[in-house]
Amino acid sequence: MKIKYIYLYWSFNLLCVHMKKITLLTLISIFSISMGYAQNIIYKPRPSEFEFQEIRNDSIIPLKTVDLTNKLTFESKLPYPILFIHGLNSSSETWNATTAYFSSQYGFTFGGRFDFCLNADGNHGTANLNIFPTAGADIAAFETTMIEGEFYTLNFNVNTDGSIGTAALSNQSAIYKQGIAVKKAIERIMQLTGKNKVILVGHSMGGLASRQYLQNTNYWQTDNAHHVAKLLTLGTPHGGSNASDTGLGWFAGIDTKSEAIRDLKISYYYSGDAGRFLSGGIEVNNSSNMNEHLFGADFYNYDVNCSGNIGDNIIGLNIKPIDNVIDFSSVIGRITGGTTDGVVAEPQSIMDTYYTSLTYPTKFFYFNSTFDYIENHTELPGYYYEIMQGLDEPNFKELAYTVNTNKVYNGFTTLQSIPANADQDFYKFTISGGTMTTSVDITTITTSVMNASILDSSGNLIDTTVANSGNTLSFVRTLTPGDYFLKIVSTTPTNTNYQTPYNFVISTTLGIATNEINKVSFYPNPVKDILYLDNISASKATIYSLLGQQLEIKNIQATSSNIDMSKYAKGIYLITLESENQSQTIKVIKE
Repeated sequence: MKIKYIYLYWSFNLLCVHMKKITLLTLISIFSISMGYAQNIIYKPRPSEFEFQEIRNDSIIPLKTVDLTNKLTFESKLPYPILFIHGLNSSSETWNATTAYFSSQYGFTFGGRFDFCLNADGNHGTANLNIFPTAGADIAAFETTMIEGEFYTLNFNVNTDGSIGTAALSNQSAIYKQGIAVKKAIERIMQLTGKNKVILVGHSMGGLASRQYLQNTNYWQTDNAHHVAKLLTLGTPHGGSNASDTGLGWFAGIDTKSEAIRDLKISYYYSGDAGRFLSGGIEVNNSSNMNEHLFGADFYNYDVNCSGNIGDNIIGLNIKPIDNVIDFSSVIGRITGGTTDGVVAEPQSIMDTYYTSLTYPTKFFYFNSTFDYIENHTELPGYYYEIMQGLDEPNFKELAYTVNTNKVYNGFTTLQSIPANADQDFYKFTISGGTMTTSVDITTITTSVMNASILDSSGNLIDTTVANSGNTLSFVRTLTPGDYFLKIVSTTPTNTNYQTPYNFVISTTLGIATNEINKVSFYPNPVKDILYLDNISASKATIYSLLGQQLEIKNIQATSSNIDMSKYAKGIYLITLESENQSQTIKVIKE
């Protein structure tokens, strides 16, 4: 039984995120400004091999790294990139099972890992929010290979010299520091991808690091916006966790005097007063305040806000306001026969316990163990079915993801609770430059019943709702300039639909061509292999991807011809038929 308790503590350890001391001013010099205007990045030097390996107990452990071959061929499939944030005494490697699934199942590209040491001065007794190269800074960023990708990871398992490891207690550092690291990672991701929002996924304490960023406006980007579209938390102790009170944390590498343990407290063990980071109060240690241990020092320091001063009046995270126009979702573990994941209990795992008036309440997805009696908290980052449910697109138009026209995106069908058992996805797009003939094409539909429609900026239906025919759905609308919503509803999803994303594109054409060739007949559409063309008066056919990349030119010498489409990936293709003075473009869906 003793071993089980040790394992329980170890699980808590692996799941809560940290980040050490950062100053907003110095921080601005670490990464490039969001929206693509790069500044000089000042990294703390380290041997290059530290990026790729961890030395643990005389063993060399390879780390997840970027595949540079994707750099030349990458084309984002998602509206926004994802940032994964690990938990206490853990590392970015905790996400390996899920991110490997993302890469193998969906072809998503890993954009890179952000390495931060949050105790860069090596002194546990003091705290600050300064960043290297400021003298005595607690925060140091180390350079890693970065490319444009669909997902990134944030890693605090870093020593003062940039090597990967726990010696500096960087991954057991103050949440105030972690929030600033989240800021800098978001800033850099937007610069790398050109996207104006990100999706945050935080395991355990990683969810609190995300909230620390979101709920402190002075942490936001230079345009005074947070640029977060969604926050998904897994096993996050929104109300805290006293799992460290067993005193066995040191068996698993948790230092019970660390800043992280201090910040995670629901209440302190001996004094019984509320945890300062979450509930607020004065930074003071005596028999009645922040008194955690019977013998010896309680914590290395009591500087919760990392201001460099002790005695500040802390405003607790759960007292601070939070932006309501964010798509919140949460994965919660339940061990067999319980309402706890073995580390974080309900209701502490539910943010809505502390924010009872959210305009768009959190969507909850539960992992119910049938065999775990001690804990499943540490397992949650590997449950990609529940993660995909939590990552599903917004089910309210006010939270809709913004997409561009004439670009193919992946969307996902998962079991949701609003509406009951169905999946309702909203995307926002803009028509500009005149009245447009706008076509919506959805392919690789795996759910049996899907329908789609376009709504105006007020949410009013334009024309009618269209249902799928097999695994495709297509319709055309004429739209004037303005903002619109694409609403996609899967009314009969199954628990396996998430394995195959649906592809969708909103194509726009200005006006109608007057110099078209006589109407050509082409079939089948969608096509799997051979596309047949009849009634042709053209001399050549040019095949383009939806983004305008020329793929093939075929000469035509008869009124009937065919094109072999079997070599092309699933998606939408444009085929331009040309004669001496005329042309016509047809749209073909490749299954």
